[in-house]
Amino acid sequence: MASSFERAAIARLVERAESLGVEVPAAVSSLCTQGTGNHGALLWANAHPGEQPPTCCYGSMYDAEGCTCWRPVYDVEQAAPRPLNGPQDLAVRAAPCGDCAYRKGSPERTDEWREDLLLALPGKGEPFFCHDGMRRPVRWEHPDGRTVPGDPDDWHPAMAGRIPYRADGSPGLLCAGWAARAAREVGT
Repeated sequence: MASSFERAAIARLVERAESLGVEVPAAVSSLCTQGTGNHGALLWANAHPGEQPPTCCYGSMYDAEGCTCWRPVYDVEQAAPRPLNGPQDLAVRAAPCGDCAYRKGSPERTDEWREDLLLALPGKGEPFFCHDGMRRPVRWEHPDGRTVPGDPDDWHPAMAGRIPYRADGSPGLLCAGWAARAAREVGT
């Protein structure tokens, strides 16, 4: 699993690549938050410590967490993302959700490097979206028949142009906590 420092370094590289117009695969950018390119593999490895599954792919040759074969089974069907006409099509959530990442003590703020990255987003003008209405895996399945339950905090929205989309196909709502902090940063 990637350390906080490694995730911060990966996040900087992903940011730099995307600013140059390089499309970064989700498996790479997910290393910034999840520590693995496939959360199903991590969940299985955590549930079966010390157990080595059959080698099925290049990633699994080194450890169970590296397997890339796991496939998510989502809680809802994803509607096709509706195209945006521009930034005016993005809305801010009316109030912070119950588990807003910007609340003190949130899991996203318990790790120093991750908290620094999160709190820097508003000042850099980089949006942060609320998970409200987005799909998540209820379980992960491996082609060999193994399954593991999904993590309730593991959201996998459809993405288009760096914008996450809710399950109904509408663009994600901007996080209310992020918006409040952004407003303070610009002095409005």
